[in-house]
Amino acid sequence: MRRLAPAALLLTACSEPKAALTVLDQPEAVLGRSFAQVSNVVEIGPNQVALAELKDRTFLFADFATGTATPVGQHADSIKPGDAAPGQHKYPGYVLRLGPDTLGLVDFAAERTTIWTTAGGYVGIMPGRGVGGNNQPLVYDGKHTGYKEDVRGVLGGLEPGEEVNFDNLAVLRIIAGDTVADTVARLKLPVWGRGQFGEQMKIVSTIFSGRDLFGVLPDGSLWAARANDNRVDWRSPTGDWSTGPRRSYTTIPVEQAEKDMFLNRLRQQMASMGAPAGIELSYPFADSKPPFSAGATNTYTSEVWLQRSRAFADSVPVYDVVGRDGKAVRAVQFPKGATLAGFGAEGRVYVLLRQGDAQQVVRYVVK
Repeated sequence: MRRLAPAALLLTACSEPKAALTVLDQPEAVLGRSFAQVSNVVEIGPNQVALAELKDRTFLFADFATGTATPVGQHADSIKPGDAAPGQHKYPGYVLRLGPDTLGLVDFAAERTTIWTTAGGYVGIMPGRGVGGNNQPLVYDGKHTGYKEDVRGVLGGLEPGEEVNFDNLAVLRIIAGDTVADTVARLKLPVWGRGQFGEQMKIVSTIFSGRDLFGVLPDGSLWAARANDNRVDWRSPTGDWSTGPRRSYTTIPVEQAEKDMFLNRLRQQMASMGAPAGIELSYPFADSKPPFSAGATNTYTSEVWLQRSRAFADSVPVYDVVGRDGKAVRAVQFPKGATLAGFGAEGRVYVLLRQGDAQQVVRYVVK
């Protein structure tokens, strides 16, 4: 269903045309069973999807037609470094679509990514483990080239002589079989500030300060969403950059109630780790929120989906969809409290809805 959005849901006035709003209010299908905590959803057929159940630590193929979920591979309590452990996984954390008939399963505990067919067959282990740091790529192109943020500049682990940089991160490209990575983009990080933890003063990220995001298409094209001016830049497979137009947005102030909630949750977490009650705690907060808070790549349509930042009391997610030219294609409003989980062919969009303590996988179609 498509209808024009009210002014409050549209971007603020600017020279670019207003993007029409698509409201996801009529699901095409609902998976006939629920889950505790789903990683993401990857379509493997018109009615079949692959997902990782995080709490159960299982890798599953689910069928919308039958409502069943079939385990793939076997759980292992221990997988040692260098152990092939074919067909096993320790903590399935994220599912990748590597090709029309090929999946990747990111195993955070075993620190490896395994390759599977969409029929459930085990293929092998993705090469490149440890290249450019121990964090695993969560993005691949059609040639199984991996892309990841180089977090070593912030978290530590750089080689001697390499420069520490706290205001941006490099995006590393790891070509299958290579033992080194090359830098293909740089992403702005949130502004740093000072946080007080009891008697300790630490340098921390400013909460709600914007940061850049990136994603990759199967042909190796890379997009970078720039938080400073709400634009999407593109890098071609040959390395040429094109700068997208700046898109205006509604400025959302950070409310005191949201600051208080963040600090209360942080106190609870610290108390669970043994911190004394009433510890002095302060954190730097931005005055206003960035234009977007999350992003995803629809590889079927070569579009970027950016989740708008929203006010503290607003629980209705809205995504701005941006094309290869950096211009807005449409805006999509999700159900209250919903989470974008993945995409499929012919406009299919997979969404997670919270039902009590469980999650329901729901499919919509956006034309």
